[in-house]
Amino acid sequence: MPDPVPWTFAPGGGYSEELAWLTDVLEAPTGGTQHRRLRTSPRTTIRFDALESGASRRWLDAQLRAHGAGRWWVPVAIDARQLGSAVSAAATVLPAAVDGARFVAGGRVLVLGGNPRAFEVRTIQTVGASSITLTAGLDQGWPAGTLLLPLRAGRLAEVPQVARFTADDSALVPLRFELDEPLDTAAAMPGATYRSYPVFDAFAPVWTSDPVWSPERRVELVDDDIATPLAVDLAGVGLGKTVMSYAADTQASVESFRAALFALAGRWSPVWVPTWARDLRVVGIGDGFSPGGPTNIVDVEGPILSPWPLDPNHRDIRIELFDGSAFYSRIATVEALTSTVDRLTLDAEIPAAFGPGDIMLASFLVLSTQDTDTDILNYFDQQTMLCEITWRELAHGL
Repeated sequence: MPDPVPWTFAPGGGYSEELAWLTDVLEAPTGGTQHRRLRTSPRTTIRFDALESGASRRWLDAQLRAHGAGRWWVPVAIDARQLGSAVSAAATVLPAAVDGARFVAGGRVLVLGGNPRAFEVRTIQTVGASSITLTAGLDQGWPAGTLLLPLRAGRLAEVPQVARFTADDSALVPLRFELDEPLDTAAAMPGATYRSYPVFDAFAPVWTSDPVWSPERRVELVDDDIATPLAVDLAGVGLGKTVMSYAADTQASVESFRAALFALAGRWSPVWVPTWARDLRVVGIGDGFSPGGPTNIVDVEGPILSPWPLDPNHRDIRIELFDGSAFYSRIATVEALTSTVDRLTLDAEIPAAFGPGDIMLASFLVLSTQDTDTDILNYFDQQTMLCEITWRELAHGL
C-alpha cells in the first residue's frame, strides 16, 4: 500500500470534528435500558475548507486528480503550533509549546512552510510540554514561527466539489476526511459525583440558542378498529429529551469538554444533567427549630409536587448559590404545608447556613445519557468551540 500523501493546503472557513461512537442499547418495553459500548475510539471525520489561488490552486487540482481516492495525511489544523525558535537541518528536536495539542508518540508531524510545496513529514518519537522529539533528523532548516501540525491517516469521505471563481484564479474546496487513525482525548469527567455517577454541571449551556425540552413518554396504542383505542403508558414516567448547546471559550475548557465527551462515549455512560431551569422557587430552609444548622427540610412555592406521586426519575435536585457552591440531594417525601407552599423532606441533610435569598438556581437533576452516538465539535479557533448535545432521560433514578 502506498504511503499517504500529506494535505498541505491551508484550511479556511469553518473547522469541525465529528465523533461517531457505537453503542448497543437494549431497551425494555417499560423504559429500562442497558448500554454496551462497541468502539474503544470513535470514528472521526474532520471538515474544513481549502482556499487557494494561482500556482497553489493548480497544485491542489493536480493533487486531487492524481490521488483523490487514496490515503492522505490529514492535518489536525485546530491543534497547529509554531516553532518557538529556528531549527537547522538534521535537527531532531522541534521546540514548541505543544501542551494540549494531539501530537502522539509514534504518530506524524507536518512541518509546513509558507506554501503547500514547502513541507516535511516526520515520525514522532516522544512528545513533551515544550518540544517534539523526532525519530530522524530534518532534511532542511526551518525558521521560528513555522507551523507544526499533528497528522492522522485518512481518506476523503466524498468527492469534493471545487468551486472556481470566473473572475479570479482561485478555488474553494469543502473537504471531509474520515480518519483511519484515532484522534483521541483522554477521557475525564470534571465536576462532582452524586449517587455514583458524575454531574454534568462543569459546563453550563449557552443561551445563544435556548434549551428545548420535550416531555416524551413511551405510549403503546392498542387499536382493533372497532372499540375505542387503548393507550398504555408503558414506563409510567416521562422519558424527556432535552437539546442543549455548550460553548468553551478557553483552550483549557475546550480540552476539558472534549475529555468529557470521551467519558460519555456517545450513548454509553449515564450522567446527572441539571435542567438549568428555575424549576423550584425556595421560600424557606429548615423547619425553624434549628436555625443555622444542617437540615433536610426545604420549602418551595407550590403546589407543584404535592398533587402527584414522586416519579422515580424526577426527585433529585441541585441548589446553586450565588457564591458558586452547589448542593445535590434527593427528595424523600413531599407534603402541602399550606395552600401555597410545598415542604420537601430530603433524604440527606444539606448545610443550612444560607437562606432563600442566597440561592441563584434550584433545578432538577435528571439521570440521562446522550440520545445519539454522534457529537459534532464546531471550532472557531483553538480557544472557542461549540457543541450541541441531546440528552435522553433514563426511566429510573438510582
